[in-house]
This record gives sequence, structure tokens and C-alpha cells, in this order.
Amino acid sequence: MAAQLKYSYNIPKGAPGEKFDISFDEVVTRMNQETDDGVLKFGVAVQTGDAPGVGIKIPVTGAAAKDIEGIVVRSANTERDMQGHVVVRSGASVSVMRRGKIWGRIASDAVPVFGAAAYVVLDGDEAGYFTGASAAASVYIKCASTESGAKEVVADDTASPTSDQIKLSAVTPVQNGYAPEVGDYVISKQIHGATLDAGFIFGNAVDTENGVAVIEIR
Repeated sequence: MAAQLKYSYNIPKGAPGEKFDISFDEVVTRMNQETDDGVLKFGVAVQTGDAPGVGIKIPVTGAAAKDIEGIVVRSANTERDMQGHVVVRSGASVSVMRRGKIWGRIASDAVPVFGAAAYVVLDGDEAGYFTGASAAASVYIKCASTESGAKEVVADDTASPTSDQIKLSAVTPVQNGYAPEVGDYVISKQIHGATLDAGFIFGNAVDTENGVAVIEIR
């Protein structure tokens, strides 16, 4: 007969917005103020909306640390669309963690370090995500050879790369989860501008497969 031999206080799956463990936390209810469905996501930082204490929205450029409410907590009963994506509806009630440990979404350039500041991205497609970079950051991403500005990745021993080529060792930093290879085509893309230190720090676990890391809110 099988028996459970290991026990843990942690919640193992690194899903965006999932609570990390059963340690003390503080969670409040707010309304999703974003106009369009699906803009707000679980595991992102949010700032106070037009009605303080009522609405929240994705952080925007110019937000201050005092404007950040917390991180959106995952809700298991949230509807999925026809492609299987979780969609947080405009006007929906959402839970926001103001204190505790939670799996937060990490930006494409993030290299989480335990105890280090987890800065909030304020612009671009990853607004509300977390990164270790306090300034603007760009990463190399894989692209089609026909894309404007694309460079072919060549071996480091290539004597004279052309203007449309880049040596393998020079393809850095790269987007999380991407390992460049000779023959790829890459382009440098700015992920975000200056970020915000809102008092969050990286916790002791990272799940790159799901694009999340533990964020501690103290």
C-alpha cells in the first residue's frame, strides 16, 4: 500500500498568481478597471485605479511606489476562452495580495536573485511583470530572416562577420527560455523602460517553464 512520506508547506505548481505557501498573507478585493477583457492577468503588480480602495489597473509610466496595491491572486474559477487562455473580465472582482508570498510573472530579461529587489515594469507588453533591472533593458529574441534588422547568428570563429551577422557569444542577454544557435536569426528588442522599486523582493524559487518567480511582499 502506498503512503505519503514527504510533506511540505509549499504549493508546488508555479502558476502565475498562485500563493507560494501557507505563511501569513493579506488579501483584499478590488475591481478590474481595465476596459478590455484579458488585459489584467494573474500574477502581475497592479496600481490603484480611479477610485482608491475600489478599482485597480495595470501600472503605467509615472506610477510611484505608493500607487502599487499588490499582486493579483489566481482564482481557480475564472473562465477560459476557446483557446484555453484564462481571461480576467473587465469589471470583474479580483483578489490582490498586499502582503505575503506569491508566484509573480517575470519579464523576459529577468534573472531573479533571492532577496534582491523585484522591480515592477511600467511599460510595454510586460507592464506589471517583475525584473531585476532598474533601468531600460533589451534582449535578443529569435525572429524570421526576413524581419527588418534581423541578424544571422554565426560561429565565434567567423573571421569577418558582415553587418547582417552576429557572433554566437555576442547574442546576450537573451529572452528567458531562448538558447541561441548558429544559423538562427535574432533581433534586439527593448523589453521595458525604467522600472519601479515598489518594495517587492524575489523569493527563494523560480519556475522559468511557467515564466514566474516567487515574489515576497512585506
